[in-house]
Amino acid sequence: MSRNLLVLLVGLLVFIAVAGAIYLQILASARASDLVWAVTRPVQAGDPLTPDNVHRTRIPRSGDSWDFYTGDLVAAHARAAHPMAAGTIVFKDDVLDQDLALVTLTLKNSPPLAHGQTIDVYAQIGSRTLIVGRRLVVDGVEGSNTSVWVPATDEPAWIALQANSVALFAARSSGVGVPEVQAESIDDALASLSGAGAATVAPVPPSPSSTTGRRP
Repeated sequence: MSRNLLVLLVGLLVFIAVAGAIYLQILASARASDLVWAVTRPVQAGDPLTPDNVHRTRIPRSGDSWDFYTGDLVAAHARAAHPMAAGTIVFKDDVLDQDLALVTLTLKNSPPLAHGQTIDVYAQIGSRTLIVGRRLVVDGVEGSNTSVWVPATDEPAWIALQANSVALFAARSSGVGVPEVQAESIDDALASLSGAGAATVAPVPPSPSSTTGRRP
């Protein structure tokens, strides 16, 4: 066998091996899948995620990096962060998996509320109003009493507000566009709503002298 033919055969074998490896990798990638959670029946914000409304399933891997929820929803006693329809693939932002506590608040002049809606809660202290809760999920409403889910670490603070009859107000809100300002005074609110900002009062010109007819 000539040297040139041997080199050609070795090169052909190397090519076949490399091509085969690439083909197998493509085939494996085509068959790859991700284990995800999917919603099997509609849920509202605050609903517990249980085997009754979620299950694990596999979907083809697209090659993109998706932030799927990969933990155990059932073991974590997780809740839905917002409404989801049947067939929805569950991402991390769709889940409330922190420790939560259910507290009942007495709200003044709140908008119509229902299970699954989210609210921002404000406390009035003297002439100042402070935002004390953002995007809290409503569990239920009875008269002026509204039960909401709060982080378990904040439970004592919410009970303290209730026990001391602090005036609480709520706005139904998705949280989008709400400024990060923590407190506002009445003057702040009036300036913000009127668009006046730090408007100043124009000086009043001095009134004419009562001796206008007197000659120097």
